[in-house]
Amino acid sequence: MHRAAQRRIIIPFLLPALLLLGVFFLYPLVRTVDISFTEWTRTGSSSYVGVENYTRLFDDPGYVNALKNAFLFTLVGGCMLFPVAIAIAWALNQRIHGERFFRFVVFAPVVLSAAVVALMWKFVYHPTLGLINPALEGLGLGALARTWLGDASTALPAVAFTTVWHGIGIWVVLLSAGFERLPPDVLEAGRIDGAGEWRLFRSVMLPMMRDLFRILVVLWIVQSMQAFAFVFIMTNGGPYGSTDIVGTLMYRVAFERYEFGYAAAMGVALVVIMLVVTQIVNKVMKRDELQY
Repeated sequence: MHRAAQRRIIIPFLLPALLLLGVFFLYPLVRTVDISFTEWTRTGSSSYVGVENYTRLFDDPGYVNALKNAFLFTLVGGCMLFPVAIAIAWALNQRIHGERFFRFVVFAPVVLSAAVVALMWKFVYHPTLGLINPALEGLGLGALARTWLGDASTALPAVAFTTVWHGIGIWVVLLSAGFERLPPDVLEAGRIDGAGEWRLFRSVMLPMMRDLFRILVVLWIVQSMQAFAFVFIMTNGGPYGSTDIVGTLMYRVAFERYEFGYAAAMGVALVVIMLVVTQIVNKVMKRDELQY
């Protein structure tokens, strides 16, 4: 009776959330899978084609290139993000002078919209009107100047850096919370045993935060493989497809070529690939849970 009464109290509070989940997540997901089995015409009519859209995917060099770029974007962005975010979070955990100011500086870009940040950095990267090349030339490093977004070798890292710059504050906050959660008695015991701060960081703090790192890596994979706004605004997939990812390719296929079924199949395949990759990362990074 007590459990039944609890359910009667809880269910009304859950209904609004369940309704929103169904309308904005479950229905679009089911509808997208349904559309992926169809072929659409410019007049809006559709016909069932079965798995034809899926069989086209991996024979499509454009999709293979977009998928390769998505993985490269994830790898390059992750290498930029995690070492810097961990270093900043650790430094802020040391109660340095001006901590509040540094926290504000790190987190401030997060409140800006992706469109504003993308346009701002598109100007910064401009080869003649931007800030980077003139600064390099002023320092006598003109040989390093590039057309950052117009060079296939630098365009993807440039967009990845912008994405990291915009969102690093969130990761610093999450990592700072992880550092704050570490038991002070364990850290104090390490200091008493003669461990320096670097040894303490490397041998005690990082192993104790392994589960947090695993979760953050999975979140980064999911976020980066769905990147769209920065690539679309800054390069639109160029130059020569070097920054084209699945999101931008889907947009062009759906709204320029009007192949809505094929675009939906790209999205569904990407979701499946992300699920497989995140499961693999979870298994590789999972260790026995530390209790503290």
